[in-house]
Amino acid sequence: MRKLKERLQELDKKKIQETWRSLEAEDGLSTREKLEKLVRHNLKRRETAEEPVTVQPAAAAAEPFRVKDFYYALEGRYGKICLGDWLALPTGALEVIAGSEAFAGVDPRQVVFFDSETTGLAGGTGTIPFMLGFGFFSEQTFQVKIFILQDLDREGDFLRAVAEFLRQGEFSAAVTFNGKAFDFPLLETRYVLQRQSFPLRDLPHLDFLFPARTIWKNTYDSRKLGFLGEMLLGLSRSDDIDASSIPALYFSFLRSQAFSLIEPVVEHNAMDLVGLAAVVLLGLRYLEDYSLTADGGEIFGLGMLCERAGLLEKAEEFYRAAREASARTDVRTLALRRLSVLLKKKKLFAEALELWQMLSAGNDLHAFREISVHYEHRERNYVQAVSFVEKALASVQLSPGQQQELEKRLARLRGKIAKLEEKNEISE
Repeated sequence: MRKLKERLQELDKKKIQETWRSLEAEDGLSTREKLEKLVRHNLKRRETAEEPVTVQPAAAAAEPFRVKDFYYALEGRYGKICLGDWLALPTGALEVIAGSEAFAGVDPRQVVFFDSETTGLAGGTGTIPFMLGFGFFSEQTFQVKIFILQDLDREGDFLRAVAEFLRQGEFSAAVTFNGKAFDFPLLETRYVLQRQSFPLRDLPHLDFLFPARTIWKNTYDSRKLGFLGEMLLGLSRSDDIDASSIPALYFSFLRSQAFSLIEPVVEHNAMDLVGLAAVVLLGLRYLEDYSLTADGGEIFGLGMLCERAGLLEKAEEFYRAAREASARTDVRTLALRRLSVLLKKKKLFAEALELWQMLSAGNDLHAFREISVHYEHRERNYVQAVSFVEKALASVQLSPGQQQELEKRLARLRGKIAKLEEKNEISE
């Protein structure tokens, strides 16, 4: 038996409204029963008028998903890097930039880059990742494979195909941009709802959003992937679609099955994956050779990455380079601060004191505090310690909490001085 939806398509539209109004007046019928009656009434009228009944062919059912492949030459240059340089990276090259020992044994050639396009940004079960893109290296090319969901009722088949692709790829780690907070949780939810296992769950995961924020925080106001790709690699996105229009384009595609509607979205996803691979590679090249950087803020960011990874000698090298290379006062100040912290950890207090004194010339609160602590606890020179607390109180714009902390320190130091003076008087 044909579906009710198909039979409703055969109705004589000239008589629909008149017949439906009469059916609406009948009590005790469900909406479906009224629609069934409407179909029978239409057929009976056509038979009486000896009109042939024309059955409209049903629209061809959409395939559950479509796969699009893109191939990018390894010889292609993106700014200062060549994409094929990725294949020369040694095992463990991602450990520092990822900030995780889980990458110590990861071969970069077995990494998969992942990005999704979704029906919204809110997350939760109402948001569907309808396009899943994966980028990976082979010996000849950087390949991007994009899965596009064409039938929402067949999401299970779509996700199974993705899982099978990932299984066959035997990838050892995943790289995303904001995947930790968005793409991964959302995709895992869809797999759970389909009673399937999330195939990326157990892989080491590098969300490059966080290293990008560290490296370029003091260089660019924006750390969005598209912006970084344009500024650092020359990947122009001037013809790219507005991300906010992607959900509407997808729903229009679902209604019409006109693939041309979402071709720009597919190309957008592919370029995001190429940009992600290239920006990560640039960050790795920076760690190898900071002369490739164009700004002292980038060198300082590399130092922060190394310090967080426990590579203090390497971090110190970057901080010294940032201090010397940067023409920007703000970057030099940041480098001096972090360098002084490392020298303090190494118990090189004389060198650290020299840096704190440089910083104090710019009314740096941290420097005033460190100098005061140094004179109080290491040299037992309470008068000098007091003088730097007083300078901080007089020179630095303080919050109420900072004001209170310094006043307490000042009172304690004056108390120590008073006790020493009292002892001297007694001994005399």
